[in-house]
Amino acid sequence: MSDLAYLHEVYQAMQSGNRTFMQAAKESMYFYTGGYGTGQWDSSDISKLRAEGRPPLQLNIILPKVNLVTGIERQGRTSYRARPVEMNDDNEAKLITSLLYHLENNQSLNNVFSRVFKDGVITGRGWVDLSVEAGEYFDSKISIRRESWMNVLMDPEATTPDCSQWGRLARTKLISISKAKNMFPDALRDVKNAEDIQESLIGEESLTGIQLGDKYKNVDPNYGFKSMEAYNMDAHRKKIRIIELWEREYEKEFYLVNPQTGRFSQEGFKTKRKANEAIRSIMERPEMEVAPVELNVVSKSVPKTYVTVFAGARVLQEKTPNPYKHNQFPLIPFFYTFEDSGDNVETFGMVENLKDPQREKNKRRSQALDIINRSPKGGGIFTGNKVTADQMNRASANGEWIGIPGFKGRISDFMSQWSNQHTALVPTIASFEQRSDFDAKEISGATDPMMGIATSSTESGLAAQTRIRQGMNTLMEQMENLDTCKKNTLEMAVSNMQQYYSVDKIQRIIGAEFDKVEPEEQAEVNQIISQFLDNFSTMEFDVVLDQGQNTPTMRALMANQVGELVRNGYASLFPLFVELSDMEASDEILEKFEQERQAQVQSQQQQQQKPPPKGGEGVMQ
Repeated sequence: MSDLAYLHEVYQAMQSGNRTFMQAAKESMYFYTGGYGTGQWDSSDISKLRAEGRPPLQLNIILPKVNLVTGIERQGRTSYRARPVEMNDDNEAKLITSLLYHLENNQSLNNVFSRVFKDGVITGRGWVDLSVEAGEYFDSKISIRRESWMNVLMDPEATTPDCSQWGRLARTKLISISKAKNMFPDALRDVKNAEDIQESLIGEESLTGIQLGDKYKNVDPNYGFKSMEAYNMDAHRKKIRIIELWEREYEKEFYLVNPQTGRFSQEGFKTKRKANEAIRSIMERPEMEVAPVELNVVSKSVPKTYVTVFAGARVLQEKTPNPYKHNQFPLIPFFYTFEDSGDNVETFGMVENLKDPQREKNKRRSQALDIINRSPKGGGIFTGNKVTADQMNRASANGEWIGIPGFKGRISDFMSQWSNQHTALVPTIASFEQRSDFDAKEISGATDPMMGIATSSTESGLAAQTRIRQGMNTLMEQMENLDTCKKNTLEMAVSNMQQYYSVDKIQRIIGAEFDKVEPEEQAEVNQIISQFLDNFSTMEFDVVLDQGQNTPTMRALMANQVGELVRNGYASLFPLFVELSDMEASDEILEKFEQERQAQVQSQQQQQQKPPPKGGEGVMQ
């Protein structure tokens, strides 16, 4: 039985370790969306502005910069193929490329990765959820989705972005009671209300059963699990919080090894005796008499991953070994920036450092507008003893509204016309606001060239493209992080294919091509498929990401470049220009171009075959 106290202690520790990021990420998301007009202001500032009758202006300079960076990623989308590492893996690599192409089309992988990248740009973290579900033909279907950054808690002790080195990972969601009971019918059979997942009685007997761990001591012994009611459930919406905790533990196992090839067995054995029994069983096979193989037993400390699911005081799924043979957490991270500062790890997106320029722009514009709105006939000051000197200074210098409760009489009694010198504050504020715009460009890296804005009126198109490519250097680290996320996702997907796909399913995937080949070739393909499914750990391959040259934007850019070469005299590149430009009549144009080229070739050949003139023929006397 799982220790509920330990599970909640670990979960609370993970919440505490991720709290700073979660708060900053929520704020970053509001800065991007605007939060319906109030997301970029603190609640205390909004209350003060509304009390003074001043509008909390939001002039969002963050949203277009985020959209620019995410648009650049979409413009350079990559396609996927497998490259063999060993000579005998070439056929399997071709098969994997076909399977990846099928997965890319059916799962809209590029859209998933773009959405995950956008999460990272805004908050600093994005997550890909990779699972296996029941398919259309009662077989296994690989599902690749985006998981919200709000639902995932990373290991607070992680020091590397590689989650294969983490000790734990948690996913949590508030789910309706009906859906939760459908997912876990046995564990939640008696649950009717959200409160039913709580521990019903907390007394001395149950408290004595709570054993706090050595490391995580966050369960309140006075109230037990009821102290965590806030994150256990939402009684108003009739939802309960499901927590899926993944943990990695290191265990000693015994493996068979061939000392000549260095190959290890795919699966380990709990005891050395069982490993020796496996060797004896292998040696009794008939093929061993013809070609005997030497096998030894070695011990290794290997990581094993487990998953536990719980809600409140209910364990919905006991600690279970990872059902996937790849033995990895099924959530793949993308980090926009991952920095280990020594004491802790900081993960943040582009928006985090744009918050201050955005705040400055909002506040400066609000102040300038308030000064203009409050200035009667170009400006005025309070006179006499109606206001204090400090109030007068704040009103004229800081733009603060100064009221005079209960005053009656003519306005000239307490305000006299004066010069318009104080209106110089407005252009000063405007200059600060312009500076915040400039700072935002420099901080984000989304400069004018990246936005397609020429730095001068005489800048050529080629120079602008060069500047755009140079500006892209500010995003190289983030693009490489995204490529790492993609490769990890696809390699994990391939391992799931080897574990759950059948020969029939793969034949259906490559369907049209498979039906056209001869029976001998079909047998060869079936052999390749079987070899792919059997070689779970022995096959060596790399997932290669192409440069995304097939996207419409990239093709248009390449067509532009080729067009420049054609205009400079490289007429032989004209067919390539037509192909890249995606003209509607491209086939007819290329056919006409080929006809004219063939006619020119024939004319040149006829000229070369024509005999030279004889005895002065054709020569003027």
